[in-house]
Amino acid sequence: MNLIIFDYDGVIVDSFEIFMENFILACQKEGVDEIANKEDFLKLFEGNMYESMIKKGMSREKILRVVYAMRDSMIKNQDRLKLFDGISEAIKELSVSNKLAVVTSNETAIVKKFLKDRNIDYFEEIIGSDKEASKVKKIKRLKEEFSSYECYYIGDTVGDIIEGRRAGAKTVAVAWGWHSESKLREASPDYVVHSPKELADVFSRRY
Repeated sequence: MNLIIFDYDGVIVDSFEIFMENFILACQKEGVDEIANKEDFLKLFEGNMYESMIKKGMSREKILRVVYAMRDSMIKNQDRLKLFDGISEAIKELSVSNKLAVVTSNETAIVKKFLKDRNIDYFEEIIGSDKEASKVKKIKRLKEEFSSYECYYIGDTVGDIIEGRRAGAKTVAVAWGWHSESKLREASPDYVVHSPKELADVFSRRY
């Protein structure tokens, strides 16, 4: 049996435009001019988002204010968010023979409510940035908790793949998320998938 850990934004939910617009707006309000467009935004996710913000000279207090503003914006926009086609079915299928979890840079309560409202209640744990900023630490924690399982992390950004590998997980890059397939392949994931069905098939082929 496997432990399959999902990223949330860009893997389960199509939140890119809403997330980016509100993130850039929050940065502008804090006087952060270095994050002003799509290119600037996506570069943050070539590593850990919080570490990338610190490298741009943002103080932890300023980062927290941006995060809190983002949290409020995402709560207000929940009804505009959509699941990627087929992801609910893939998650349900994978839950039959695997343990599932979510590790995300989003906030735990927001993710839990969104998934619960859509009857996607197949996850053992959901760990957001309010509990721990580092995805490496979150994945390692889950690996320890489910130590007898082979661990996979499913992400849509270069940063996801890098952090998943650092945590000792095998990595699966999804080509429908925030970073392009060519960009993702630069990070050398173990698998690249192009649809939720293909994602489910990766694991069904392993039995």
